[in-house]
Amino acid sequence: MTDTFFEDLYPSARRIATFRARALARACRLSEETCADLTQEALLGLWRKCDVYDSRRGSWLTFSERVVANHMISQMRHLRSGRSGLFREDPLEKVLDLTASPEGAELRADVVRVLADVSKFDRSVAEYLIGYSALETSKILGVSRATIYRAIARLRAAFTQAGYRSWRAGKHTGE
Repeated sequence: MTDTFFEDLYPSARRIATFRARALARACRLSEETCADLTQEALLGLWRKCDVYDSRRGSWLTFSERVVANHMISQMRHLRSGRSGLFREDPLEKVLDLTASPEGAELRADVVRVLADVSKFDRSVAEYLIGYSALETSKILGVSRATIYRAIARLRAAFTQAGYRSWRAGKHTGE
């Protein structure tokens, strides 16, 4: 009974799972393969919960949405609990695009050199700050804004120690 019921409603369940997985993948900057895995895991979780569905309590779409949403929340918590990879699969060199321009290559190499000496968390904060604000970075990484600002202070200290004193009006005043 459960298998037939799930098969009949599979298209709507797949749309829900795909939508939620893509949202999580965008928020966490995950690969397409990981997004597909999240979709499959959500569908498997929904299939396992089919037996507890009660049509008197709500529609199948509502039930599906809640089960999939709860599954994605669990996945997000799981991803955030292991802060050492921080969802990023791109190496820092790719994020900074070291081949973009000859003028910036030296600066990019210096940034990579300085970031190699900071913690993985601070490096991840720096990577996210390339494209996101401090507030967005705190939400993505699942930490408070104060934690992000402390990481920024440590990053500034690392660059200051490496000889970069100030960036004003696009001019570097350090060595």
